[in-house]
Amino acid sequence: MNGHGSFVVTSLFFALLSTLVGFGAYNAAKVEARERFLPRIEALDEERQELARQVAELEKMRIKEVTVTAYSPTVNQCDSNPQVTASMVKVRPGIVAVSRDLFDQGWVFGKKVYVKGHGIFEIADLMNKRHTQRLDIFFPDTEEARRFGIKQVQVALLAG
Repeated sequence: MNGHGSFVVTSLFFALLSTLVGFGAYNAAKVEARERFLPRIEALDEERQELARQVAELEKMRIKEVTVTAYSPTVNQCDSNPQVTASMVKVRPGIVAVSRDLFDQGWVFGKKVYVKGHGIFEIADLMNKRHTQRLDIFFPDTEEARRFGIKQVQVALLAG
């Protein structure tokens, strides 16, 4: 083998050796990084799963299928002053009363709700304690409220 051939073989040998050393160093660094960051990665994954669970819980609180009824300003449907809501505003079209369980879940006075097929309403009144998972739409006319009836409807608490 001439001098030139020896140089090529030696160069290839050192290139292979460098690659192997580099590969070993890379793998060692990778293992070290994995050992160092794996607990943090696992903690972040657990945190992500918990956040996903919380988002699902919030969705359950914000979008519900509830019983929707209607009421009008009469003493037997309200109280001794049927013209004033529990939030102390005058009754008017566009307001709803919510059951107290919904109220306790953040469906509070002033919030807006979308009632599928009926529109957007403002929460301004509370229903009798005996009702749960229920929303009551205000109608100024008692007969119109009666005709509305009882429905199972999807409702959504709107942001804001």
